Amino acid sequence: MVRCLRPFWLGALVVVIAAAGCGGAKIRFHYPSESLVYPRLGAAAPALYVDFINDLRPESQRTGAGRFTTIRFPADENWELPVNQIYYQALVQDLTQTDLVEVVPLRSQADYFLEVDLEHLGCRVSRRGGALALLAAGGGALTYALTQSVGAAVAGAVIAAGAVPLPTEMRAVCQVKLRVFDQDQELFFERTCLGEVSKEVWEGATARKDQEWVDAYLAVAVKRCNACLLGQLRQALLEAGEDLETLQ
Repeated sequence: MVRCLRPFWLGALVVVIAAAGCGGAKIRFHYPSESLVYPRLGAAAPALYVDFINDLRPESQRTGAGRFTTIRFPADENWELPVNQIYYQALVQDLTQTDLVEVVPLRSQADYFLEVDLEHLGCRVSRRGGALALLAAGGGALTYALTQSVGAAVAGAVIAAGAVPLPTEMRAVCQVKLRVFDQDQELFFERTCLGEVSKEVWEGATARKDQEWVDAYLAVAVKRCNACLLGQLRQALLEAGEDLETLQ
């Protein structure tokens, strides 16, 4: 009986270990459309040129890190596009769809120039190590009782730890510093905003639903961050317009 089961346990063990280290296909950033349109600040929206996105994310977010209990993802190599381009497209989409400003392609056309420091952008999965150990111990003990095989018990421990859902904390963050300069290169506006989503779900230790999790959590975190930035930028533009009217 033990000999017959051995190929099955070895094959299952290989599958579980492979799944734990696999992030799947290239990840696309499916950014939702904006539903809020700000009232116009004047007869024409200010012209804004997005100068650059300075990627300052920590190394752990660039490379991805961890396995089983704590995982950071996506690694840069798993994104379909460079991360600074991904955020650039999301920011320009929100600027355009809210009708806050007119994004122009040339610096010479702009009333304002925007620079961005992308400080954080990524997801983290955290699982309780104690619960994982208990599942592994239970799976190993049950398998050994059925097979009397140490090798099968080891495989059973790994499979139990990987397949049985555990309480899992999902966290996605987007933190951005935004600077806006006027035509005289004077700093007009500077803010840092954090968009964050945290939720506890039940997932197996080897579950890697990177695309699904990016869509469900990271896209929302970026949307919250941009809503904070654009709301405060609108207030600054509104106050600048009122000050100009007072001077006139």
